[in-house]
Amino acid sequence: MKKILKAKTRIIAVVMTCALALGMAGCKGKDDSKSAVSDKISYTLTEEANQEIELPNSPISSFWFPAELLTWNSDEDPDFAYNVSTVPLQERVEKDKLSTINTTQNKDTKVMAISIMNSSTSGNSPHGKSKFSANTFSYWQYVDTLVYWGGSAGEGIIVPPSPDVTDAAHKNGVPVLGTVFFPMLEHGGKIEWLDDFLRKDTAGNFPMADKLIEVADKYGFDGWFINQETQDSLTKNHAVLMQEFIKQCKEKAPEGFHIVWYDSMTKDGEMNWQNALTQENDYFMIDSEKNKVADSMFLNFWWGSSELKNSRERAEQLGIDPYELYAGVDVQANGVMTPIEWKNFENSSTSATYTSLGLYCPSWSYFAAETIDGYDKNESRLWVNEHGNPAIDTKVSGSTWKGISTYIVERSVVKKAPFVTNFSMGNGYSFFINGEKVSNRDWNNRSMADVMPTYRWIMDSEGNNDLKVYTDYANAYYGGNSFRFYGNMDANKKTDIKLFASDLAIEKSMTVSMALKASHKTTANLVLTMEDGSTKVVNGDKAVSTDWTVVGFDVSKLAGKTVRNISVSIAAKEKASGYELFLGNLSILNGPLETTDVTSAKVDADGCVFDEENMYAGVRLSYELPGTEHVKNYEIYRINQDNSKSLLAVTTNACIYIDRLDRSGESLTTTFEVVAVNQEGVRGKGATTSIEWKDNSIPRADFTASTTLIPEGGSVTFESTSTQNTEGLLWEFEGADVTTSEEASPTVVYQKEGTYKVSLTAKNAKGEDKKEIEGFITVNNKAKDGLVNLALNQNTEASAYVNENEAPQFAVDGDYSKKWCATGNPPHTLTIDLGEVKTISQVAIAHAEKGNESPDMNTQKYKFEVSTDGNEFTEIVNITKNKAGMTMDTFKAVDARYVRLVIVKPTQGGDTAARIYEVEVYGINK
Repeated sequence: MKKILKAKTRIIAVVMTCALALGMAGCKGKDDSKSAVSDKISYTLTEEANQEIELPNSPISSFWFPAELLTWNSDEDPDFAYNVSTVPLQERVEKDKLSTINTTQNKDTKVMAISIMNSSTSGNSPHGKSKFSANTFSYWQYVDTLVYWGGSAGEGIIVPPSPDVTDAAHKNGVPVLGTVFFPMLEHGGKIEWLDDFLRKDTAGNFPMADKLIEVADKYGFDGWFINQETQDSLTKNHAVLMQEFIKQCKEKAPEGFHIVWYDSMTKDGEMNWQNALTQENDYFMIDSEKNKVADSMFLNFWWGSSELKNSRERAEQLGIDPYELYAGVDVQANGVMTPIEWKNFENSSTSATYTSLGLYCPSWSYFAAETIDGYDKNESRLWVNEHGNPAIDTKVSGSTWKGISTYIVERSVVKKAPFVTNFSMGNGYSFFINGEKVSNRDWNNRSMADVMPTYRWIMDSEGNNDLKVYTDYANAYYGGNSFRFYGNMDANKKTDIKLFASDLAIEKSMTVSMALKASHKTTANLVLTMEDGSTKVVNGDKAVSTDWTVVGFDVSKLAGKTVRNISVSIAAKEKASGYELFLGNLSILNGPLETTDVTSAKVDADGCVFDEENMYAGVRLSYELPGTEHVKNYEIYRINQDNSKSLLAVTTNACIYIDRLDRSGESLTTTFEVVAVNQEGVRGKGATTSIEWKDNSIPRADFTASTTLIPEGGSVTFESTSTQNTEGLLWEFEGADVTTSEEASPTVVYQKEGTYKVSLTAKNAKGEDKKEIEGFITVNNKAKDGLVNLALNQNTEASAYVNENEAPQFAVDGDYSKKWCATGNPPHTLTIDLGEVKTISQVAIAHAEKGNESPDMNTQKYKFEVSTDGNEFTEIVNITKNKAGMTMDTFKAVDARYVRLVIVKPTQGGDTAARIYEVEVYGINK
């Protein structure tokens, strides 16, 4: 979602490391558990992170091919702790205690969302990073199961959910399933993967079944969605084994482990989508002895006038709950413009639906949006209706999108105290604590997303009150956003805002409060709908002012009663146009909680990586705590030299990755503090640890040249790529018209044939560094007509390629619309035979983006090697941090017949497929 991101240039930094665990460099870690928290924290605003820096030790969410998962061991996985969801699945209000709020909702119909929560299978941070953009889905009240959609032939086909998604879903009582995706042959699928998946051991057990159960259990999610669409060499035996596999999973798995089968492969092992429950696919729902197989089935999208009706009838005949069948609707491409014949879904004889509803890629709302407001509008239209109010019946007809609230009763987890929400979406352009802005850094961490109002939005107003609702990222009580109600208010006229459905028994010790602020003095009262249908109004203990105001509501007189709905009623003291009210927190507590004290906790810097200038670091922190019963989240700070604090991250997890940490001044030490925060927002005493930075006071010299092979009279433009702490430069050019220069990017001319040395000295007050390359510039009059692409249409060999349409010769055919593509584990190699020995000095690559693929698919790490005989190769180029779609690399001219491209890291993430649209080798004939 490009326009939601703040515009930032991305430049790649080369990294250096220092030793510790995790198989990479580490940092010297110092444990210091003394308290550093005062009653009143002095904050120094955390500045925006440098988005140009990329550091390689970031933990990533998991993905595997079957053979890889079979060898996976959590004890040996350095990222394991980061991928564990820490939020248990919350219990929802029973459906018989929920109320329908429009005439077409029913309590039995459910929704399964198969959603792209991260834009790729690979390269995803488990708990976000210092950037705003993320699919912060928040309409959980309309979802009963979330399938975390992922998997590709180039990355991995077994994909557990990233833990931030599981955390957010579990807070809302939504189970989350990982994906097992066997792609079609034309999308890179291999029958070997299915065979590996379904292989038995000598005892008749499926090792992969044990692994799927293990991963779900250790990572803390709820099961798997299996989509088998690999059609090559498929047999009936595959279907037989798959049924047996699912049954064994269900027999071995703990209670609550769920498997969903996708309607694709039939009982005879054919790829034949039924779009219904039929005798061809019910084999995966129930066996011949009427034993249950999969828990649910997602029906393919092409159902028409009878498929869902017939599916319900067959389900009832077989003893299957028809609401465990999900009628598929594909909204990935067109979202709310997708035409759906709803009459085929609706059961006119019962005023209900034939089956439940399955949405494929409701993530359209996010990926189609160009602005934050656009994302909000997409979500509201998709999940609610055209009114943005579920209490108003939809007026659309025919195949127009109705909105999910048309059929689905809003779910709720408001059943007991403590219940606390700051209405956080799980991201922000800044971070607020108790209404104070403490950080200007972009962030996202969906583990920090809160439970949103059940009803979005139902407002009943008196007089001429007229308010609209927006997600506001400029104001928050805790986190990155609040809800802003904006419009006109008459004096002393009420607007009631319905917030939460509930099944909440009020206890004598219970306290209720809201954090609000308004542009005009406002009264706020709590409105409770009780179990018997009566309404109780509880007055707020103070008026809402222009600053954040925590308004308390005394509910003690209602002890012993049960609340079904929670609303807030607001009234401005005077007439106001341009009225604003911000809703920042609702807290329902059973008396004060004990302050969580982490004074005795141990905090460790488990590993860190620095950029080459030692100005930025990626740091892994973990912390052991004496008790977590009342902990809501942890705040991680940097302690500054003036003893103020800068907030770096907030998380629910017991480990955190600090990305793009900037060095503070010239200090060689950075001290971190971890503070636990309980449900009341009370902070315990902090525990600290430190890392040591290397002395980077002396600059490092480096440079590039526009070309290195020129004719007499040719010019070369040089560019200093020396470190940022460089204060002065001195160039020395052998054989050029200018022998020295102090410019950052000088241009010089060479008049005579020969080879010439170039040197650059980088200086500052602390010292200097010199880089010198002998014979860097070659002047040869054979280059007077320009350098020639010597690789064009030459013979090629490759380590692998997908098929004849993506063979290696397409990398040298001069056509940027065709590519060489290789799958499997890297490195991938492409060798070009120039026919005879030539003199070469630069190479160009058209990567995936040049062929109109995603920039995420551009080659990140590659190198070039050359040889005169095809046996002994010498490295001439080594690039480790490319992001560009088109690259040109220059080097000291060399003689070569064979040029070998080595793809070390094919993409920006974990996709292992090389995508090269052209390789050009420039030089002259000998």
